Amino acid sequence: MRLNDIRDWWKLRRFAANPWQIVWFRKRQRAGKTLTVRMRTGHRLHLRGGSHDHLVFREIYLKDQYRVSRHEAETWQCVVDLGANVGLFTSRVAEQAERVICYEPIPENFAQLRRNIEGLSNVAPVQEAVDGKTGMMRLHFPQANEATGQFAKYPQPEIHLPESFIEVPCITLDELFDRHRIESCDLLKIDVEGAEYDILYAASDRTYARILRIYGEYHIARPNAERSSIAALAAFLRSKRFDVEIVPQRNLADYGLFFATQPKRQAKP
Repeated sequence: MRLNDIRDWWKLRRFAANPWQIVWFRKRQRAGKTLTVRMRTGHRLHLRGGSHDHLVFREIYLKDQYRVSRHEAETWQCVVDLGANVGLFTSRVAEQAERVICYEPIPENFAQLRRNIEGLSNVAPVQEAVDGKTGMMRLHFPQANEATGQFAKYPQPEIHLPESFIEVPCITLDELFDRHRIESCDLLKIDVEGAEYDILYAASDRTYARILRIYGEYHIARPNAERSSIAALAAFLRSKRFDVEIVPQRNLADYGLFFATQPKRQAKP
């Protein structure tokens, strides 16, 4: 037992009824095995062994990567989750949001998402991707079977299999807001492995006027695309009147987090 394990156990006690099982699962997980996390709210989450599920669970609940704990006293009208994976972020924010709309295109992840949101009547799951244009999107498989959160539109040679991919349907952010009749979005969470640039650059001012916060991951810029850098994206969002904070991840030059907020303005349709 390491000090980090004890620290994790201590944090897990706040929201999980079986913290030691969660700690041990991370250390001994295997493909084909599943852990049921018994949340103190009564909800159940199911983590697949031999996958990124435990890593994502750690990011969402232990590290609070998207700073949800800062808003726990608030009641949100609507949250949109792009790149919902297996629904762990969706499940967390569903406790304080009137509705959560989540998009996940990978069939295996979406099936697990449906399992993890069972009983959450305020969640609307959609098995599609979001992109800068409507149509079909090619998502490349990661080299590692356990890297279930790394399907990407723009493959990286050291991570992905360029000739192995899945075609999925996709819509734009504007179309998503119109489809779900979103008048005000308290939080747009985005984790789409490099497609964030295409999605955000293509959105209209009308859609941005409805968004109060955008919290997301940024990834390595794709080749020969000057606008696909976090500096360019931050400048773009600032032009839309967002305050932007960039949080690079330690020892990773090609990945980090960004937090864009419009604290002085109410969203308008």
